[in-house]
Amino acid sequence: MAAKRRLRLRTAALGVAAALVLLGGSCTDDGAGPVGGSTKAEVRPQYAAVVDAVVAQGGRVWIETDLLKAWLAGPERYEDVLARVLALADRPGVDGVKIADELGYRDGASPEQARDFLAQTTKAIHERLPGRKVLVDFIVPELGCIAWWDAQGPSHTSREECAAAERTRDPATTLAAVDGYVSAGGVDVIDLSPGLRKGSDYTGWGTTRNAAMAVIWQEADRRWGDKVRLQARKALAHPGRYQGTEESAAADVETFVDIPLAHGAQAADIWTWGQPYKGGTYTLTDPGLTSNALIQQLRERRAKGVDLWTHMTPSALQVGLAPDVAAATAIFSTIFVASGAG
Repeated sequence: MAAKRRLRLRTAALGVAAALVLLGGSCTDDGAGPVGGSTKAEVRPQYAAVVDAVVAQGGRVWIETDLLKAWLAGPERYEDVLARVLALADRPGVDGVKIADELGYRDGASPEQARDFLAQTTKAIHERLPGRKVLVDFIVPELGCIAWWDAQGPSHTSREECAAAERTRDPATTLAAVDGYVSAGGVDVIDLSPGLRKGSDYTGWGTTRNAAMAVIWQEADRRWGDKVRLQARKALAHPGRYQGTEESAAADVETFVDIPLAHGAQAADIWTWGQPYKGGTYTLTDPGLTSNALIQQLRERRAKGVDLWTHMTPSALQVGLAPDVAAATAIFSTIFVASGAG
């Protein structure tokens, strides 16, 4: 009788567990999902499909979003967007989350707000998705003024004035501000746009654009390279067919890929495989995944072992999911996939 009673109790328990599974619950899980809410956030299938396709091709994935906008909108909006981002990031092959686009650069955030946002968001991601990393991209216009370079030279005053103007214009992206964000911890990777200026500015300062890029990256590496992984960042996409030449493509890749990598950058992030922008679609290839001089330069760098990253969203596939992903992962080791979280 005791054995039969134990059997009935065990059968009943299994029935309850099965019912919970059918209802989306679990006998061992409180249903919190990855972000501590009452239910696991929904993942939009077209974005999950891009993630899975990249991983299937041997690529690595980061989920990208701009959580600052949601954070500034208030806790309810922030938690909703964060939950959906983390649900997508909680997939095999995803290395981390890019949480902000050009943080502090004319986005309405003060240095204090940017600091608080980073502290809250990096903590949330590291706690709720252990093992995933956090990436932020920055434009730091003050770097482009190379005010520290050749401090006793005749152009020193002009370069100092340039730096002071940039600090006033963008206080949340000054060198001192970024020093503070990095020192606070939490950020694992920085994609850096260093505010490189027109060639005529550097000619007036007694140097060249490429020489300036070298000293900019030397300074960035000196300040932050032992605390975070530094990566170069540049938009080279175009609408329609590529309008540059073989010479201009080679020059751009030298400036924005080769020089940073020679002076502290660990990878180069090239925007974008495909993105709706300014009423059109910007791509790195020509329409229909057709190669061009720029793509050829990037392909050559990949063949030499250069770590290249790019961006992809399901709303801007050129041919289709499988051919686009196959073409992209042949050149880029890592793909930022849009979160679709708004």
